Amino acid sequence: MDNRKKIYFMKKKSEECYKLCTPCYLIDKDQFLSNLFIIRNNFQKEWGKNVLLGYSIKTNHQSILMQLARREGMVAEAVSDDEYDYAIKLGYDKKQIIFNGPQKSSQYLIHALNNNSIVNIDNLEEINIIEQHYNEITQLHPRIGLRVNFDLESICEGETTAGLLGSRFGLNVENGEFETAINKLLDLRMKIKGIHLHYSTKTRSLKVFEKLAEKACDVSRKFNLISDIQYIDIGGGFWGGRVLEGKPLMEEYSKIISEVLKRYFDPKNVMIILEPGAALLATAISYYSKIKNIRKVKDVIYLTSDGSLLHINPFFIQREVDYKVYASGENRILKQIICGATCLEKDRIVCLENERELKIGDYIQINHVGAYTMGFNNCFINCPPYIYLKENKEIVLIRGKNRHLLFDI
Repeated sequence: MDNRKKIYFMKKKSEECYKLCTPCYLIDKDQFLSNLFIIRNNFQKEWGKNVLLGYSIKTNHQSILMQLARREGMVAEAVSDDEYDYAIKLGYDKKQIIFNGPQKSSQYLIHALNNNSIVNIDNLEEINIIEQHYNEITQLHPRIGLRVNFDLESICEGETTAGLLGSRFGLNVENGEFETAINKLLDLRMKIKGIHLHYSTKTRSLKVFEKLAEKACDVSRKFNLISDIQYIDIGGGFWGGRVLEGKPLMEEYSKIISEVLKRYFDPKNVMIILEPGAALLATAISYYSKIKNIRKVKDVIYLTSDGSLLHINPFFIQREVDYKVYASGENRILKQIICGATCLEKDRIVCLENERELKIGDYIQINHVGAYTMGFNNCFINCPPYIYLKENKEIVLIRGKNRHLLFDI
């Protein structure tokens, strides 16, 4: 990192702030590692050492985070051919990649099996690919898992993201797809080594993960898989990084999941795989944006920043923003709305109530933006933000702006 531009803490009006080019993300290395250790240590406490963490590339593909994760013993979790290649480029061995997702090409699916990647089958077409290319599979004991699709909504009413329509991912148990996949693989003399259970939920509740663990036990028992199972991949979707009232702690997740799985599986022989995304990454990154101009419309003060809501909430989902303002004004203003620099009317970052007056050159810090943000940044009007890495009290620029990319064809 010696050749990178270093920025140091400075003091301004008794507040600690950063001399940063904005808009920008600031990665807190210590917070990232703390989140990682909390997840791993709690599950190892309940299950033992047979725990593996997969870095969710889709959640944040920033290379410095992926390389840091690899050095700390995490494998990569890829959900496309492109992510699979990217993990290899960043130093992951192919056997250190979990290959998930609904879009595996035949070339990459067979390649992953032959190179001992963990491959979690998502649909029957992938089973067909294995049948069609069976003679090309050279790995004697490929690590194949099946992603389970079942009616979680009926058990955890109102909690799943898909709702009554049901999830579109995995092999459905109720309509026989899951059993069909098992039988086809057994006909090819290929054993099912794992069960994959990732589900997207609104609540991230303990009940959700209890029911996922129970389903892993249920399908393994029902289809006589227990003796062959080498891993249970719980997936991600945990709450983590922040301790908030009413939200589960990682020690609670680890306890309930481990207690259920131990009914049928021996921790010495079966690995728990976790694919934490937001729980690992969200709190490790903050976002900074400076005020560019100010206007008053009716009784509201509108402040245009050099950033955008697209940088911190690309789906424009209604949510509360955890923020801190660095204001130079002394007076308190009843209502100030900080907006983004784009031409979108909806590009409104946060509404401030009774905060000190912000002036041109002041800025706002948005916390907990590490998940599903950087990967969605593109060249809409402006190039993607700068990225800095914070290590102890030193800040290092790791990505500047490539302005020519905005107009390249």
